[in-house]
Amino acid sequence: MTRRVLLLLLLWLLGAFGPGPVLRGDDSKPTVILVSFDGWRWDYESLYSAPNLRRLIANGVSGELIPSYPSKTFPNHYTIVTGLYPGHHGIVANSIKDPPTGRRMTMTNAREVTDPMWWGGEPIWVTLQHAKQVTAAMFWPGTEAPIQGIRPNFWAPFDERTPGTTRVDTVLGWLDLPPDRRPTFLTLYLQDVDGAGHSYGPNSSEVRNAVRRADGYLGRLVRGLERRRLLDRVNIVAVSDHGMAETSLDRVVVLDDYVALEDVEVVDINPTLGVFPRADREDAVYAALSKAHPRLKVYRRAETPAHWHYRDHPRIPPLVGVVDEGWQILARSTYNDRRRRGQVGPRGEHGYDPTLARSMHGIFVASGPAFKTGVTVPPFENINIYDALSQVLGVPPATNDGDAAWAKSVMK
Repeated sequence: MTRRVLLLLLLWLLGAFGPGPVLRGDDSKPTVILVSFDGWRWDYESLYSAPNLRRLIANGVSGELIPSYPSKTFPNHYTIVTGLYPGHHGIVANSIKDPPTGRRMTMTNAREVTDPMWWGGEPIWVTLQHAKQVTAAMFWPGTEAPIQGIRPNFWAPFDERTPGTTRVDTVLGWLDLPPDRRPTFLTLYLQDVDGAGHSYGPNSSEVRNAVRRADGYLGRLVRGLERRRLLDRVNIVAVSDHGMAETSLDRVVVLDDYVALEDVEVVDINPTLGVFPRADREDAVYAALSKAHPRLKVYRRAETPAHWHYRDHPRIPPLVGVVDEGWQILARSTYNDRRRRGQVGPRGEHGYDPTLARSMHGIFVASGPAFKTGVTVPPFENINIYDALSQVLGVPPATNDGDAAWAKSVMK
């Protein structure tokens, strides 16, 4: 290879991988990258290799994150960015019915997901844009809907096929924008660990590989910040929405063994249960379900456990249930289909009561100029994160269920 070719190659490498813009003076605004590792259980970092996350833990604040009930994806992602319990912001499950309209929302229903009718409270990107800050979302539940008429300045419809490397590079590209267009708040959503946990169970080699892969995406983000000389200027807040428990088809409550499905509209199922009984059948259905199986607990909406904060919203079904950790509740057709397809090995589920099932707990790691260094905090509820984000970014928080004193306790 000639010296000229080598020189051209060197120049290309410097152009492609060299540092981007450096924030100086009034460019240096408080900035947060909120990273979600969907389904990353609280103990995965110690069970499996995650050196990049370990680096952030050593240089920041970390703790076991207690999700809100139900410990599912949409409710808890939206709780993290609003500071409201699911029973207050209205995303009460991954599958929801709105009684006044009769409409249903699921995570894959693009028409409903993009309708602001579903999304109560004020997410942090709306709070920030009211304060004239720029926001960007590389996926996050709620960002596809114009809440209060506002979406993030930069956003994209969720596409699970988008590689993690592309997601990271998109976030880094937003940080390369001129100061007047550069976001101060950015989200990054990664679902690898959750998918592996559901398919193979939390103790599988597939989850170990997914943890390493997701940690590699974090490493790519950190290296990109280092090249831009931003690592000591940007705050990274890494969270998970919930953990994962191992399940088996040997531990299943079959719903229609105890109640006729024509008597109920099942809106949410496994491992939680959300039921709208047919007219005049609520008492009979409740009586049947409440004594159906020792592993299933069923409540009327007004009698759910107080620590769930899950009584007030009209989208909470009249009858609510949840099975014990590691158990499932399925319709007979679903159970038979899984048996027929040979799904007899371990799988993973989440949604259980997080105060009874530690396997539902996730992670919180915050590293950057705003946060203390080398501090481990006791387990805490995820409603507190919104206040912390607001304090770092210098905006008054909207009304929420969190504790502003907790947020101050993790700041420098």
